[in-house]
Amino acid sequence: MNTLAKYILHTPNALCKPLCMAALLCGLSALAGIMTGCEDKPLAFNYCSTPVEGWEPGDTLKFHVDTVKTAGTYRIDLGVRTSSSTPYPFQSLWLVVRQHWHNPNRELCDTVMFKLTNQRGDPNGHGVTIYQYDMPWQQQQIAAGASADISISHIMRREILPGIADVGIRVQKVTAANP
Repeated sequence: MNTLAKYILHTPNALCKPLCMAALLCGLSALAGIMTGCEDKPLAFNYCSTPVEGWEPGDTLKFHVDTVKTAGTYRIDLGVRTSSSTPYPFQSLWLVVRQHWHNPNRELCDTVMFKLTNQRGDPNGHGVTIYQYDMPWQQQQIAAGASADISISHIMRREILPGIADVGIRVQKVTAANP
C-alpha cells in the first residue's frame, strides 16, 4: 500500500474535517440563495400585447393580481415595449391605470406619463428591435387577502397608436433587498 493511502486510512479526521466544512458551507450558501430567490418573486408580473400597427383607445389591457398572502408595502411598476420596425411617433405616452382592489373594496385611478424618447428622438429604453421602458410607479399598503384587477388604456389624441408592442405591470413586496 502506498504512503498516501496509509495516511488517509490512519488519519480520516485530518481530511474529513475540511471536506465536511466545505460541503456544509456550500450547502448553506445554496440554501440562502434559494430562500432569497423565493422572497423576491413578484406577486404579479405580466405583459399584454397590443397590435403594433395600432393600439386603439378602446383596447383596454387587463391584468389580475392574485390574492396577497402577506400584508405589507408593495411596489407597482409599469412597463412598455415599443417596436423599432413600427416606430412610435411621439416622445411620450399617456396612460390611464385603473385599479379595482377586492377585500377590502377600493377603486384607484391615475394618469401616467411615460417619457419614451429624449428631445432628439433617441429612445430612453433599452433594446435593439424591441425597446423596453420600466417605470417604478407607486407604493401601496396592501392587506393580506386582497386581490386586484388592473386595467390600462391610452389617452393619446391620436385614435390608433402605432409602435406600442406590449404594456405590463409588476407588483412586488418591498423588502430590504428590494426597496
